[in-house]
Order: sequence, then C-alpha cells, then structure tokens
Amino acid sequence: MSGSSQTGNRGFETGDSQWRRWRAAAVRWVVAIVSVASAVILAHVLEHYWESTPFVSLFLCAIMFSAWFGGFKPGLLAIALSVLAFDYYFLPPTHSLVPNLNELPRLVLFAIAALMVGLLSAAQRSTTESLRRARDDLAAKVQELKIANEALHAENVERKRAEAALQKAQAELAHITRMTTMGELTASIAHEVNQPLTAVLNNANACLDLLPKGAPNLEEVREALTEIIDDADRAGAVILRVRQLAKGMPVERSLLDLRDIVKDVLALARYESAARHITIRTDFSEEPPPVLGDRVQLQQVLLNLVMNGMDAMNSVPEEKRILLIHGKHDATAGTPAVLLCVQDAGIGLKADEMDRLFEPFYTTKPHGMGMGLAISRSIIEAHGGRLWAEPNQGPGATFSFNLPAAAPIQGRAKGS
Repeated sequence: MSGSSQTGNRGFETGDSQWRRWRAAAVRWVVAIVSVASAVILAHVLEHYWESTPFVSLFLCAIMFSAWFGGFKPGLLAIALSVLAFDYYFLPPTHSLVPNLNELPRLVLFAIAALMVGLLSAAQRSTTESLRRARDDLAAKVQELKIANEALHAENVERKRAEAALQKAQAELAHITRMTTMGELTASIAHEVNQPLTAVLNNANACLDLLPKGAPNLEEVREALTEIIDDADRAGAVILRVRQLAKGMPVERSLLDLRDIVKDVLALARYESAARHITIRTDFSEEPPPVLGDRVQLQQVLLNLVMNGMDAMNSVPEEKRILLIHGKHDATAGTPAVLLCVQDAGIGLKADEMDRLFEPFYTTKPHGMGMGLAISRSIIEAHGGRLWAEPNQGPGATFSFNLPAAAPIQGRAKGS
C-alpha cells in the first residue's frame, strides 16, 4: 500500500513538473507573438497620428525582447512573424504577402538584420543563463566544501578526543597494573613479616617469664619488654589488616572513641615528634560521639596524616613547628558525625597539588611513594566518611575527615 502511494506521489510530482515546464514554454511562445503584434499595432498608431513609421525599429525591439526572454526558438518565431508583418503591412503592395520586385532587397535586408539581432539576443540570453548556472554551481560547490570542511573538523576533533581517551585509558591501565603488583607484594610482605613479629612476641614473653619477680634494677627491663609486646601486638594487628585488605576480607568494626585513636597515634609518634622538635597539641572541647570502625585502620589513617604534617614542617623554624589535632561534632550533611582535623604550620599546598593530592602514585615528597593519602581516603570512604585537604588562612594546611556517628544501642542503654 505504501509502495503504490509513493509511486503515485512520484507520478504526481513528475506530471506537475512537466505541466510547469510546458506552461513556461507556452509563455515564451506567447510573448514572441504578443511582442510582434504589439510592434504592428504601435507602428499603425504612430503612422496614423504622427505620420511616422519607425516599424523597423519596433520589429527589431520585438525580436530582441522575444529572443532574450524566450530563447532562440521563440526568437525565430518573432523573426518570421516580423518579416511577414513587414511584408504584409508596410511594403507595397500592402495587405499582400507577394512583395514588389523593387522592394525585395529591402525585405531581404530586413530579414537578415532581424536574424542577426535575434541571434545576438539569444546568444546573450544563453550566456547569461550559463553564467547564472555557473554561479549556482559554484555556490553549491562552496557549500559542499564548507560541509566537508566542517565534517573534517568534527572528525579531527573526534580523533583528538579518541587519542586523549586512549592515552588516559593506557595511563589508568598502567596504574591498575602497578596497583595489582603492589597488592601482590603487600600480601607477600605481610606473610613474611608476620613470622619475625611472632618470634619477637614469643621471645619477649619468654623474657618476662624468666625474669624473677621483685629482682632489683629489673623494672626498666620489664617496662621495655612490655613495650616490645605492645608494639609487636600492634604490628601484628596491622599486618593482619593488610592481609585482610589484600584478600578482600571484611574488616572488624567496633564502637570506638576517636580520642582513644588519637592517644594511640600520639604514643606511636612521640619519639618522631621529639626528634624533630615538633609540638603536638590536641583540642577536644566537645565530647565526640562514638563511631563504628576498625581501630587499626583508623590509626593508620591518622598516623599517616600526622607524619605528613611533620614532613611539611621540616623546613620551618623549630619554634613554629606546632601540629594541632582537634575534633568536634559535625552535622553538615544532615546526619550526626564526627570531624577530626590535623593542622600543620608547614609549607602549605599549591593550587595544582590540591586536585591530584589523593591520586595513587602522586607525591610531593622526594622519596615518597604516593600511596599513603590514596589508601587513607579509601579507608575513610569504606567507613562511610570523607577525607579532604584545604590550605590554612596562614601557613600550612589542614587535612580533615569525618565519620558518621554510631547509632545508640538500645539494649546497652537499658542495661546501663
């Protein structure tokens, strides 16, 4: 049905175009006839009223107009009609198509002049039409070249975009490959280091058992061995968490007070801060609500931020080496949370470093690996929080992270 309808439409369009062409051709022929007839009528009027007969000029004008408007064939018709009208109305004997022999050269000369004028007018029209078609063809070619140029420009832009995407994909693939390699190395290192840590722990326990109770001058040895045990336990817990992360095992979460996390980290960093002459201050004017998280992982994050703050103040005068750790309630997201900030007075951060600070393998330290902040952000995000950095109003920078507050346990509240 649709095929026959389309065929009918094409037939109707073809018939309509044929009708327009036939009508245009008929108009050209009619114009030739009307032009010659107008020349005859005007010549008779001039001859009757002004006794002037410029019939030759009138016929030539009619021929010129017919040939210019209609082309060569309507021009020929105008020439033939003009010659017949000239012979019939204006050459003796008038009103007869048989000319006088004395007037025959005049008729022939008129016919030749009329033919030349018609040919020149038709040639001028043909030249004008050729120039118009050439202009239209040139405009069409220019438009095609413009479209082709725009398509080529779009293709070039798309090609550059594809090349940039390919380079980015290759860089990301290289990063993923390095991350995979580091993950395998981390699992291997965790497995190997766990054995000597276990030996250290066993030896320290054995020493404590062998020491006689109440022996003089052995209290300091007992304290040192106790610290060895504590450090070994903490290192073993870190190794365990690293192995869990490498294998994708779920972490162990419990209710935590961030102030205890800060105390543990300060105990770990007290020797380093003393060696660098750095003063660490804490500010917990508000009692923070407990959070649900993994103690060792949060210690790892905070310790990394503290060590980064110390590194940033290496070139700062000793009296200005102050590291501030402060925490408070945070409800900016509409839900109860805890905000913990580590503020240093170091060299600060540049604007171009802020965007890439948490990217894997990006570091501003001469011997850094660029993994600490990336891992810390992943740990905080795994706890449902956010880690970010911002420059201080004065010297240094502040690294902050927030964690959602733990929901109160109804059973425990009732028991208490």
